Amino acid sequence: MTIPGRPDFWGKLRNAQRQRRTRLGLTLAVWRDRMPAPMLPVDDPVFPFARAILEEVGAWICACAVPLIPFLAEGAAGMVAMERLIRYLPDDLPILLDARWRDPASAGAYLRAAFEVWGADAVTVAPELPAEAVPHGAANGAVFWWAREAPEAGIAGRHARAARARGLPAGLACSAPLSVPEDLRWVALEVQDPADLPRMAGGPPPAVVFVGEPILYASRRMDFREAARRAAEHWAQQLAAWLPVDAPDPEGKEYISG
Repeated sequence: MTIPGRPDFWGKLRNAQRQRRTRLGLTLAVWRDRMPAPMLPVDDPVFPFARAILEEVGAWICACAVPLIPFLAEGAAGMVAMERLIRYLPDDLPILLDARWRDPASAGAYLRAAFEVWGADAVTVAPELPAEAVPHGAANGAVFWWAREAPEAGIAGRHARAARARGLPAGLACSAPLSVPEDLRWVALEVQDPADLPRMAGGPPPAVVFVGEPILYASRRMDFREAARRAAEHWAQQLAAWLPVDAPDPEGKEYISG
C-alpha cells in the first residue's frame, strides 16, 4: 500500500530498475469502452481490470503512470477506483499522476492532493505552467512539465530549469520522441510503437518509457491477461536492446547506480 505524504520518485525508480532491469513503465489508462469482453459484465470494472493486468505484468515494469482523465470520465466511481488502484500498487513502484495541470492558482492544491492525499511520487503539469506556481511546501515529489510538440518542449524546458534552480526535482514528460535538452531528465509518455525507441536512443535516454494501450488492450478476448503479459515482455525486451538501464543519465552517472 502506498503511504501518502512521502514521495520519492527518483529513489524508488533507481531501486525498481536495479531489481527489474528495465525502463518499462505501465500507463494505466483504463477506459471502459476499450475493456476486453470478459470484464464487461463486472460491476465497476475499472479497478478489477487494472488489478488483473498488474498481476500479469508486474514483473516487467519499474513504474506506473495514472492518467486522471479516464477515471474522471467514470464520475465518482472512477475516482474511488483510482484511489483504490494507487493504494493497491506495490510500495516499491514509483507512481506518476498524469493530470497536466494548467491553472497556476490551484497548482499548490493539486500537488498537495497528488502527494499527500493520493500518495503519488510525481506529477505532470502543462508546458505553460510557471515554475513560480509550484510552491516548495507542496512539491515534495518530482514535477514533470509535459510536452507533445517541439515548441511546447522549449517552453516546458524553460519552466523545468527554473524549477530546478529553485531546488525542486523537475524534468520533462514528452508524448513523442522530441529533441530533449541534455541537462534535463525526462520520461516518455504514451509510447505506442517500438519503432520510436531507436529515436529515443539517439539522445539523452528517458528515465522511464511509459506504455499503456499496447499492453492493456493487447487482446479484448478471454486471453487478455496472457496477451498483456506477452506484450509487456516484448516491450521490455525491445527496451533492453535500445535503452538499457545502465545508460548514463543527464547528470553523467549510470542511471541505476544510486
